[in-house]
Amino acid sequence: MKISLLLILFLSSCAGYRFQKKSNPFSQYGIRSISVPMFYNHSNHSDVSGVFTREIFHTLTEFKDLKITSGNSNSDAVLIGIVSTPQRLKESIKSIGSKSVINTHGKNIIGDQRDDFFVTSVNRLNIYLRIIVIKHPTKEEIKFLQTEMGQNVVNSRIIFNERISINESYNLKELQGEATKVLGTQNRGLKKSSIINLAKTAAGNFKDMILYAF
Repeated sequence: MKISLLLILFLSSCAGYRFQKKSNPFSQYGIRSISVPMFYNHSNHSDVSGVFTREIFHTLTEFKDLKITSGNSNSDAVLIGIVSTPQRLKESIKSIGSKSVINTHGKNIIGDQRDDFFVTSVNRLNIYLRIIVIKHPTKEEIKFLQTEMGQNVVNSRIIFNERISINESYNLKELQGEATKVLGTQNRGLKKSSIINLAKTAAGNFKDMILYAF
């Protein structure tokens, strides 16, 4: 009984140890340096490549024995990032909540001649991030790895090839009168903030993956 209790206490004290590890997870593959070019945007959202590239780049800099460079500089390996979404925009930004106009704003806003209707109040962003770490890829290999066939390719130089699925919900703002002029801008800002949060989440998931895998 005492031995079991001590074992539980020992395992509890070690919980999360690998998440705190700061050494180079790719060293066993002879990788001392990785270049991170701008991620490829295959999604139906604009201005997402830079956000995801920055967060993954920052995550890799936490490993003190790993040299990280931007662009396509000469290095032991290249990290390829591909941001994608479901093809249909309504699946990429999915409405998961709605509100009655009358219940929200009152009967006066639509008048007596029109029935009540519902407007979207909550959206959910769905994004995929595929990350590939490959040693000394050619331009042709990088292009091929971005395709669907490239997802399952087997190559001894590919160290990591995984897709991370992430999503986040956000409440849409609803304004009346003159304030509606800024409504679109505010909701675009909410979407942008959600994309930043998704990039941070993806970077955290990627870090957990490589720490457990390697």
